[in-house]
Formats: sequence, structure tokens, C-alpha cells
Amino acid sequence: MFAKNMDYENRIKRFFESIGYHVEYIPTGKGETPDLYITDDNFSYLVEIKTKYPSTAMEKERTNTLDSGGIYQTNEAITRKNRLSGVISKAASQLNGGRRSTHVFSVVWLLASGYNAEQVMYQFEATLFGSTTIYDVTRNKATSDCFYFYNSDFYRHKEILDGAIISTEHNAKLLINSLSSRYNEFKKSSLPIKLSKAIVDPIGIEKNGNGYIVDGDVDRTNKEAVIKYLCNKYNSERMINVTMKYHSGTMKIKYDLSDT
Repeated sequence: MFAKNMDYENRIKRFFESIGYHVEYIPTGKGETPDLYITDDNFSYLVEIKTKYPSTAMEKERTNTLDSGGIYQTNEAITRKNRLSGVISKAASQLNGGRRSTHVFSVVWLLASGYNAEQVMYQFEATLFGSTTIYDVTRNKATSDCFYFYNSDFYRHKEILDGAIISTEHNAKLLINSLSSRYNEFKKSSLPIKLSKAIVDPIGIEKNGNGYIVDGDVDRTNKEAVIKYLCNKYNSERMINVTMKYHSGTMKIKYDLSDT
């Protein structure tokens, strides 16, 4: 769907049009502004698009490894990343600069492209939600997502960001900022309804017993304190924070077309 230097803004514009929105490009002015203004009969949204590609150094290292016959491996923690937080902060600033009224929702589209796109998409999600994975030892329950375990960009920009679309070239989902003061209004608006099969809503997930939320006044930099808070909230004697990792390996294989 997307590749480096591809006209991704126009493709995203066509995506919104395909699900029933009128889309306008927002002219670049002196101040910071978002990319798109989308509307239907009842709702309006500002959308800022940000892309994340592998760095030139990473691409070069990967190419050299593959060309030499080696296996290029990645082993990345799926957790909050400061470099991605910087991308989100820039988008929030542009969305805030384009505010038209309190009735217009603000959404950032974070597109990860390249060989590590899926990994980066997961890391965008962890950065926005400050999320991790929790195992409830007391109940021997399967691991579940825990939202706002760490400092989160949705909290940091709760007065601006109502949601975020994170995507690769092949997959996308809408993350709902449950910390936004307009959470209820945004959830009932047309975009979450149209993308209902691909939304992540912490409050709904917790309500269904499939996740945890740290919503109290606790120091997110103190893991032990956050775990204690979760144990008290969910009546468990012991919980464990499990940092998930993304592993991948790639190698180049010679293929002789004359054999076909």
C-alpha cells in the first residue's frame, strides 16, 4: 500500500473518501497545521499524518548483512520509545495549531513502513498507551494488556489527541484515547463506528475482563508501586510485568529461474 517516497497522503485521503468522508487538504501556513480535514454529515476530524521509516544506517547495515550471506536479526522490546514519542508530540502540536472548534476531533495517523514496520507499529501503540503485558499469578490467568502502566503520550496530549490510527502497509487499527475529556463523544462518532472491527478501546477491554487499566495517582516510573496498585485494584496477591519482545530474522536466498 505504501512505500518510501510514495504519495501516502493522497492514498490516505482516498481511504477516508472510500468510507464516506469528504476530505480537504489543509494549506500550509505560517504556523503549525495538520494535513487533512475530514467531514461527514455529522462529524468533523483533523488528521495529521506521520511516517516512520528505518534509518539510513539501519537500512545500510541490513543490506550489508544480507549481501554478505548473513542473517539480519532484530530483537526489540515492545515498549514506550522516546523517538516515537517525539513524532507523536510533533503531530499533537500540529493538530493543536489547526484547531477549528471544540466540536472537531483530532486524530494522528502513524504509518510505519519498511522491513521493521510491524515492530514499529506495536511500539507506537505502547508509546501512546504506556502499555505493557501483565500476568496475574494468583489466578494463573493468561497474560493481558495493561494500559497506562508507564507514562503515556495519550495522557501527555489528552487535551489534544482523541485517537490515533496506527498502520503498516497492510494493517491498521484505531486507538481510542480513553483519557481524553471527549472520550464518550469520540467513541460515539462516525470514525470509531466505521472502523469498529479494528479499534482498541481500553475501557471496553477492561470491562470485558480482557485487560487492565492503571488509572490512579501512582508514579509510573516506579514499577513496584504500579504493580502494587494493580494488585489492590484487581484483588490479586501477585502480578508480574512481562515486557514482550519482537524477534525477526531475514536472509537472502538465491533463486535460479531456469529451474522452474
